[in-house]
Amino acid sequence: MPQPETDYTDSADVRLFYRLFRGPAGRAPLLIFHGANYYDSTDWIEVAGALSRDRDVLTWDARGFGESGWSPGKDYSYDAYLGDAQRLMDRFGWQRAVIAGHSIGGSYALLFGSRLPERTAAVLLIDHCPQGPGGKGQQASIGNKPKVYPDVASALKDSSRTPTTPGSAAWKSFESRLIAVAGGFVTKRDPDFSNRVPPKKDWASAYPVSDMWQDLANLKTPTLIVRGRTSDRFKPEALARLEKEYPQVEVAVVDSGHDVAGAAPEALVAATRRFLETKTI
Repeated sequence: MPQPETDYTDSADVRLFYRLFRGPAGRAPLLIFHGANYYDSTDWIEVAGALSRDRDVLTWDARGFGESGWSPGKDYSYDAYLGDAQRLMDRFGWQRAVIAGHSIGGSYALLFGSRLPERTAAVLLIDHCPQGPGGKGQQASIGNKPKVYPDVASALKDSSRTPTTPGSAAWKSFESRLIAVAGGFVTKRDPDFSNRVPPKKDWASAYPVSDMWQDLANLKTPTLIVRGRTSDRFKPEALARLEKEYPQVEVAVVDSGHDVAGAAPEALVAATRRFLETKTI
């Protein structure tokens, strides 16, 4: 398994922890936004390492997650997430990249590709279904208390990871990212991570969102959706809409639930590599 370069970089009001897997030059680098349900860059080590056979691959702990800093200004807006990705690209001198995202990270990848086409080589959405009018988490949400879990099993059950047994590698990996507190454990995630409206006077987003289906339609670059066969993220009506209205979007189905990288890493890597090679990206 290739070993990543790990370090921190400053972005606006936080320090971001990242893992960079170096690959051969000449192909567009790939950036991965992780999901929100207690995921972080650790969950993408296997997939990122495998994909770095062809190109540089970067995954990082989003602001408010894992080893990255929590925003003191409670800024978890789309502006902040997209700004962090651009800051990381600039650090390595990357003008354009393949932008990937899992779960809620897919919304950031989709918005990045739609609103920043000049910096996007392709878009990869991993078990992320576009949101309808209004989206989610648009309102201000701060002052939330962290949820305390009595044990590791309870925390794991509340995540969307594939179930695993005590002592397994997946169990130990998840357990290592919990913090022991009075009464049990909490996760390394700011309870206010979903706040889209930082408490700043007269603040307005540069990336207002009303319907991400429209952002999907606006994409000008090749786009692949990889979904888990047993995941509940794509309802029948969403699949029908995708097939009818978005024939330009490729779809690959792998045998997994929502935790695609954890349950089907080889299938995810194969689908991604096949897509990028076909498009010569």
